Amino acid sequence: MPRSTTPSAPDATACARPGRSRRPMVPRPSPPTDPRSTPARRPPGPVLPPSSPQVPMETSEFLATVDRIHDEARQRGLFFQVADDGPIRDRRIGLGGRPVVSFSSCSYLGLEHHPALIAGVHDAVQRYGTQFSSSRGYVSAPPYARLEEMLEQIFGGPVLVASTTTLGHQSTLPVLLSERDGIVLDHQVHHSVQVAARLAQAGGARVSIVKHGQLERAVDEVRRLSSTCDRVWFAVDGVFSMYGDLVPLGLLHEVLAVADNVWLYVDDAHGMSWAGRHGRGSFLSRMPLHDRLVLATSLNKAFAAAGGVVVFPDPAMRDRVMRCGGAHVFSGPIQPPMLGAALASARVHLSDEITGYQKALAERVAFCHEQFDACGLTLLDRNESPIFFLRTGLPRVAFEVAQRMLAEGFYVTPSVYPSVPLARAGIRFTVTASHAFTDIRRAITALGEHLPHVLRRHGRTVADLDEAFASALPRYQPTALLPAGTVPAAPARSGAAAPQASTPGPDTGRLRVEHHTTIQALEPALWNELLGTVGSCSHAAMQLAEGVFRDALRPEYDWDFDYVLVRDADDRVVAASFFTTMLNKDDMLMRHEVSQAVEARRRRDPYFLTSRIVTMGSGFSEGNHLYLDRSGPWRAALAMLLETAARIQDERDATALLLRDLPGDDAELDGFIHDQGFVRVPMFDSHHLRVDFADEEEWLATLSRRKRRHLRGIIARSEHVRREVYGRAAGRVPDRDLLRRLYLMYRAVSSRKLRLNVFPLPERLVAALCDSPAWELVTVHLDPAAGGPADGHPVAWYAAHMHAGHYAPFLCGLDYDYVFEHGAYRAMILQVVRRARELGMVEVHMGMDADLEKSRFGSERRTHCVYLRARDHFNGQLLQEIVAEVGLHPSAR
Repeated sequence: MPRSTTPSAPDATACARPGRSRRPMVPRPSPPTDPRSTPARRPPGPVLPPSSPQVPMETSEFLATVDRIHDEARQRGLFFQVADDGPIRDRRIGLGGRPVVSFSSCSYLGLEHHPALIAGVHDAVQRYGTQFSSSRGYVSAPPYARLEEMLEQIFGGPVLVASTTTLGHQSTLPVLLSERDGIVLDHQVHHSVQVAARLAQAGGARVSIVKHGQLERAVDEVRRLSSTCDRVWFAVDGVFSMYGDLVPLGLLHEVLAVADNVWLYVDDAHGMSWAGRHGRGSFLSRMPLHDRLVLATSLNKAFAAAGGVVVFPDPAMRDRVMRCGGAHVFSGPIQPPMLGAALASARVHLSDEITGYQKALAERVAFCHEQFDACGLTLLDRNESPIFFLRTGLPRVAFEVAQRMLAEGFYVTPSVYPSVPLARAGIRFTVTASHAFTDIRRAITALGEHLPHVLRRHGRTVADLDEAFASALPRYQPTALLPAGTVPAAPARSGAAAPQASTPGPDTGRLRVEHHTTIQALEPALWNELLGTVGSCSHAAMQLAEGVFRDALRPEYDWDFDYVLVRDADDRVVAASFFTTMLNKDDMLMRHEVSQAVEARRRRDPYFLTSRIVTMGSGFSEGNHLYLDRSGPWRAALAMLLETAARIQDERDATALLLRDLPGDDAELDGFIHDQGFVRVPMFDSHHLRVDFADEEEWLATLSRRKRRHLRGIIARSEHVRREVYGRAAGRVPDRDLLRRLYLMYRAVSSRKLRLNVFPLPERLVAALCDSPAWELVTVHLDPAAGGPADGHPVAWYAAHMHAGHYAPFLCGLDYDYVFEHGAYRAMILQVVRRARELGMVEVHMGMDADLEKSRFGSERRTHCVYLRARDHFNGQLLQEIVAEVGLHPSAR
């Protein structure tokens, strides 16, 4: 049934979920520049919430997803654990009553057990007590002055110590960036930097982000902003915390060369102490201090104390942040015991002793590389950092590997969403100077046994991982200090193949995959038996869809179709579906006001926040597109079907795989799909009406008193309403003028409804519907004597798919002059039911949304959800900026 939330605002978008074409004919320009010429008059920008979705979903859905993933990890004994009470030495901790060697620590030099640091804590607590409870804006504890003096010797520039690195960012960036400035963020720069940048944006600064895997685009973005901003900053991590890759220095030099008003802001928290003179950090060991560089780093981690420190190019900038940085002025200080530890650590850093610790760690890092090579394990990146990342792709694979390692006596950390993209999970393995070589060898040997085994068990190949991580790292690669080995390049992606009859699929045990790229390759009787009654997916309907949505000039109407069946040894179909590669609006399921803000941008850039996706079903269908015989080996069959869809996604270079309109109350299926690395997003409920009543009086008798009274009123007014039927079965088609009018009526509806935001369907579709045996087109007319149009033109119309007793209206159009006063939408719903009875149908698919209106006709409500697995979350972050902006301007709602 045509979608609507109220009878006055029906929605005819009909769940049309387009995706990017394989051969876009219209170029996708970069996001346009801000048209406002005077930065000082720009209103404050959005502020992201502390934990913001990285895929296109609402915050509540994002939090539910994170909660589910993290709770699963907790139940597996991997996240939110508490170490057993007892002495901790040499990276040995107790978990659940058993000793394990931890390869998760960020204390890379193992200084937390250094006698001088422990003595420093004792001395400070004896002299100053457990705390010095005063803001630094008033008075600082005595050790602060000496600590900052020593840190200036370490870094060679003015410093400001912060209570934490996060608070250091929040003190610094909102002061450095005014309403006349801008900042470009690597979208994988640490979350704390992003939050601080959004605080600056709330004060009027311009914030832009670039993909980590396309970091070279930062040069163009910085150049664009440098022409309109007083000062432009480029913010990156020196060492990225999850993948362990190093920021490419060649890119930073290129960024600085853009203009004299371009500055760098670097977070080197994971690079501190283990490299550089006096342990000033990995970044400063590769790139010296610059007069247009601000660096923030941690006094936790390898420094083994507490707090953070920001290094400035001159004292004036440092002093301004000290006086004006809200988080610095008003937050609590580092307390005396840890200030004592920091002083002691600083003395170690300024002595020759630090080089011994650095050498010890470097030897272990090199040893790790030797062991990974010996075990045939491929790292995502190879460099001198103590962070190693082993690819698993799916979170469930990472979880299983980590659990197996725990059983062997080693604790390694799974890196999963939202720390990394959904399909780019892995094992994060960190080494410290405290690790024994024998423990390192044993741990990596165990990884060499378990990781390949688990990957095979889950059907993941090296080629799959190469494809999933092909764009995970910047194309600019830092120079590796270790000479041996590199990550193998991913195989070149092939272009989409032309439609063909079939493609042989893999044979896994007693199941085999059958893959076709046109419906013509499938027997109509077989396909109709499997999916013919789902929305508009019959064999004839798919022929029409392939004819209309293939080889189109506009990318949103140029689709690729793939039909996938999984058969058992007896040739019986266990699982089946079809997938469409199409251009999709990333805000498809966002709130109306969010899509409204996005559409404002699309008036300048029609393809802003759109992505090529592979979706189950198509943009011209609705319903559960998955056939699954639960009496057979359905889990193995569904896994093979999804693997085939993932290969299609890779071949078509699509950013996400979307499973649409699946049951929202199937816990068994939900658990299985979740294990495949998909995020669940709620979908609108659908409505269905059984047409099993003998007449309308019997229909009325099934309703409540209030609904019965409502429907009787609609029936009474229907004596002035008539309908006209068009299509192949009716033997008549609308003339050209009527076709044009019908399309404009459809667009009048689709342009009003953004809650399910999709590209409008093409005009040529309306005529094509009338030429298909699977469809009919029905117009609804109001008698002029009852206030209808004098020329008799329709006040409403709909197109319905017909197959095997199922009647499924899919899109509609309305003349809004007759909706409010004459109830054209409700009159149309009544005509839908009457027409279905006239044709002998058994069920009407009334579609999604307009829950109240449809329930008044006695519909049954069914819950649905969609599942999304995105390779890259960049567009999701862009979308969240708009979500936050809408949140700052309630009047836009």
